[in-house]
Amino acid sequence: MSTPGFVEPDVEAMSAALDAAAQQLDDQGGSLAWGVFRRGDPARTVNADVPYRIASMTKSFTAAAIGVLAADALDLDAPFSALLPEMAGTAIADRTCRQALTMSTGFTKDDPWADRMEAMTPAELTDWLHRGAIACAPADTGYEYSNLGYALLGMVAEAVTGRPFTELVAAEIVGPLTLTHTGFDHADFPDLAPGYRVDLGGGLHPAELTGPGVFSPIGGIISTVNDIGTWMGAHLDALERIDSYAPGSLSRILTDDQQPRRTMEIQTSDHHAESLSYGHGLETRLDTRFGRVVCHSGGYPGYGSHMRWFPDLGLSLVVLGNTTYYPAQRVVQDALDLGWAAATGQQGIRLERRTTSAPVPCYSAGRAQIDTVMAAANLVNDFDDTVAEEIFGVNVDLDEPRDERRERFARWRAEKQLDRPFAEADLEMVSPLRGVVTVPGTAEAKSTITVGLNHLGEVQAITLSS
Repeated sequence: MSTPGFVEPDVEAMSAALDAAAQQLDDQGGSLAWGVFRRGDPARTVNADVPYRIASMTKSFTAAAIGVLAADALDLDAPFSALLPEMAGTAIADRTCRQALTMSTGFTKDDPWADRMEAMTPAELTDWLHRGAIACAPADTGYEYSNLGYALLGMVAEAVTGRPFTELVAAEIVGPLTLTHTGFDHADFPDLAPGYRVDLGGGLHPAELTGPGVFSPIGGIISTVNDIGTWMGAHLDALERIDSYAPGSLSRILTDDQQPRRTMEIQTSDHHAESLSYGHGLETRLDTRFGRVVCHSGGYPGYGSHMRWFPDLGLSLVVLGNTTYYPAQRVVQDALDLGWAAATGQQGIRLERRTTSAPVPCYSAGRAQIDTVMAAANLVNDFDDTVAEEIFGVNVDLDEPRDERRERFARWRAEKQLDRPFAEADLEMVSPLRGVVTVPGTAEAKSTITVGLNHLGEVQAITLSS
């Protein structure tokens, strides 16, 4: 099945690339599951029935569940404070379900903090927001990936139905599609692929498993390659008969979720161009090589995932890995690039992508956020435990033990030959909760330290450029 003008990537080349990625992870001590599904052909799969956490791929299930409730009269444009009265007085009170679905609440990316919060209760999240959560931009002014919005979608679902969110997804989505190895509670999956954290030396350490809670709608689902193959197939089926569904049917909901709603970025290379948008719990693309593309990635402590399908080609792929933030999207993208090169007789070509992000108007950073970012960046120069205790969010030491972080900073400091503390002149605050410090004298090479803050202005990540 192929539309004239688009190229169907070579399956043999893609499979070889995925096998190579699986071998590389196996050599490291982890495991990879993958599947290539093409209409009319047998599936090609590895570890197809082994459960993995699928992380933020969960958002597609959450969006579908909200679609079911919208078909039953949930007002997607009602403010959260109307649906969740306990949100009154918080910074997110006037945002809506529709804005949360499309990543346009103006609350910024909250990985990796939110990835540690799955088991938080609704009452705890409510208390957290009442402490003074910080928005980065006005609503509906740009794409800002936010887990917080999807957590609130789960709270809305429970408030509207009186049922646990996990039960709602099971009854309305998982059950009807017969996804027999898909669920939220790791206790139900004794054969779950163990997740691992990778240390500085490449060693693996078991990652902590979390239980269902208020952040489960952002990334809590456990599933298999075969079940995700069915999930992707249901979306492909929905698009094939887009005009024949009754309003409110699951197929209509899955069709609506795949429509572009919020522009993300443009990617180009010497051989292609792609426009990226966000729909409802799914990323949508237009690719000059393949036509329509729908996808979503996932990253979690111990896991990384990516699913992608091509409505104009009848093709879908999924990759599930079991190390923290395993780069599954890159693995899928590389396999597709190699498959395209083989199909067009251009073996050996590598696509070097250039990215232009859609502009997002941000609020100005406050003095407290600037000071926190500067203090975090200067930990690279001189790690002070007292400072770390004051500014680190709860996830930071869980994500990387402090001794390892201290050693990583020391190695980078020596490599970059840092010889003085950073000053505000070295800092650019790209949003109220994200700052980039450029190492003096390396502006052209762009040696940088990026500090991300969570919604209360605590440090959630310190990222060093290579």
